[in-house]
Amino acid sequence: MSSSQEAQGRWRWLWNRLRCMTPVEVVHRAARAATAARRQRLMAEPVPAPALVEAPRWVQVPPASEQLVAGTTPYLDEAGALHAGRVRLFERERFDVGVEPDWLRCPLTGVTAPLRPARRIAITDRAQVGDIKYLWELNRHLQWVTLGQAWALDGDAAHLDLLRRQLAGWLKQNPPGQGPNYTSSLEAAIRLVNWSVTWQLLGGANGAIWQGHEALRGAWLEAVYRHARQVARAYSRHSSANNHLIGELCGVYVASRTWPAWPQLVRLGDAARLELIAQVDRQVHADGVPAEQAFEYAGFIFDFLWLAERCAAANAEPMPEAYRARLRAMADFAHALGGASGGMPAVGDADGAEALRLDPRPGREPLAALLEKEAALGDRAVPPWLRPRDDIAWLGLARPPVALRAAATLDFDAGGYVLFEGGHLQGGMDVGPLGYLGIAAHGHADALQVWLSVQGEPLLIDPGTYAYWAEKAWRDYFRGTSAHNTLELLGRDQSDSGGRFMWTRHARARLLRRERSGPGRLRVVAEHDGYGTALLHRRELAVDCEAGRLELRDTTPRPVAAALHWHLAPGWQCELLGDTLLARRGRWQARLRVQADAPGELALLQGQTDPPLGWASGAYGDKQPSPVLRWRGTAARWNTFIDIESLSE
Repeated sequence: MSSSQEAQGRWRWLWNRLRCMTPVEVVHRAARAATAARRQRLMAEPVPAPALVEAPRWVQVPPASEQLVAGTTPYLDEAGALHAGRVRLFERERFDVGVEPDWLRCPLTGVTAPLRPARRIAITDRAQVGDIKYLWELNRHLQWVTLGQAWALDGDAAHLDLLRRQLAGWLKQNPPGQGPNYTSSLEAAIRLVNWSVTWQLLGGANGAIWQGHEALRGAWLEAVYRHARQVARAYSRHSSANNHLIGELCGVYVASRTWPAWPQLVRLGDAARLELIAQVDRQVHADGVPAEQAFEYAGFIFDFLWLAERCAAANAEPMPEAYRARLRAMADFAHALGGASGGMPAVGDADGAEALRLDPRPGREPLAALLEKEAALGDRAVPPWLRPRDDIAWLGLARPPVALRAAATLDFDAGGYVLFEGGHLQGGMDVGPLGYLGIAAHGHADALQVWLSVQGEPLLIDPGTYAYWAEKAWRDYFRGTSAHNTLELLGRDQSDSGGRFMWTRHARARLLRRERSGPGRLRVVAEHDGYGTALLHRRELAVDCEAGRLELRDTTPRPVAAALHWHLAPGWQCELLGDTLLARRGRWQARLRVQADAPGELALLQGQTDPPLGWASGAYGDKQPSPVLRWRGTAARWNTFIDIESLSE
């Protein structure tokens, strides 16, 4: 891309961003830009002398290794990898970063970011910073928590030595306000959370790690103070006040109670706690659905809310009952999504990032983890399909009992999801908004999409996210309409994208009718206006779970150029026979038949690249070909019939 094209792209993005702002936000951002240099100078100001007092600890070392699901081995193995210079990022990927990493070097691309004032760093420029997600993930310091856990479990001083070396290196390479690690308030807040947990695991101000290294402890405390002040001066506001703001408030609050060494920081924590309580009501619907319409982000924000609750309880300032009720509602939604077999769809953005990793084993499932954490907090049971993890053990909570229980509800009207379950089937339909606030940053153009699992095995899927900073065509595809089980009209998305994390026009979905005539029997009628009020897309879904049958009818007011997509999970063996797709996996067979009121082209596609179509992303940064059934032509009515049967019956 030429420099002139890049400049045009930046101006186009800026114009789109301005379109998503209110006049008040424009003034706010202009004022923030005008004071950026002053905030930069404040970062380097001397830090007041701390009063080293021991604060209540909400992180606890399990008194017996038997309380850990797999014993101490995973912790010591993970620490061993860190001693060899290998770190795990995004839950599953390992990178060789060295025993003393270059904290400015992107682990994915090898690009080293410049050490200049943070406000002058373009985090979207891969030539300058590499892939910023990977660089930020390394600098969240989840791995330091693992070293702290290993020290707490085996007492090997080598863990302390490695922590000291990495801490000293990080502080040296990241002077206040300089470099890519000061470009995001959320990232600074997540560091504070992981620093807090590490500090507690190491024994606080008087831990063995500081014997003879008091100057390093002092330098770390200065960084804590500066981080908290930086975050509080630049909270994410207005159309950016999404999960970032929750994470930022949690970071400041946790820091203020872990290190109540400065009255200024304690006051910042007081304010952060009150605003965090208010944000729960804004960012989590009363029915537990995350307002961002991104299911993995539910687990992300829950971790912040849960950690803040634990910190508050330890400091004798418990969160109000309304706050706890929202956490229970989030767990109820996760439980309904998981159903009897644990199949959870990948709706909305998912970047694989973690705020805190207390269990080092791979295989993390954010919504399942959410369910276990809330159950331990609220003394409730977890379903049998849930794979237990150790997070709760490190916060002093007992493992919840295991028991079957029916979902409290399958109708989530505030969040916009209608679920169904019965027999061997489980699934849902999206009748909710695009996302949260003006930019709906993490929402996908997926209105009226349907997903379906057969005895916990995904059949009709939401293909996921892939990556935020890959080539734009891939980002656009995975969040676009053609990547979802819904109707695409006029060759474009239901909502208009203005950038990788921005939608300038939002499709509005509306539930018209919902009828439940018995267990597993459901009829839903809904519509959305993403293509204008003169071209409403209406979908009617009828489900009979016991019979293993779904019928869908899609209509538009007039014939229109359209593409109807049905995305299947990888692993299904597919064959197109006339107007019917035959899909087999294990003992299950599915038949998908598509009919329209006008001739069209029916095709089975997989792994197409120009343009992208027929892909699924099971983890951040990963994609693989997956089958998609596409009808394409001009029509006004489409009928899809889906029949599921067991070949062993």
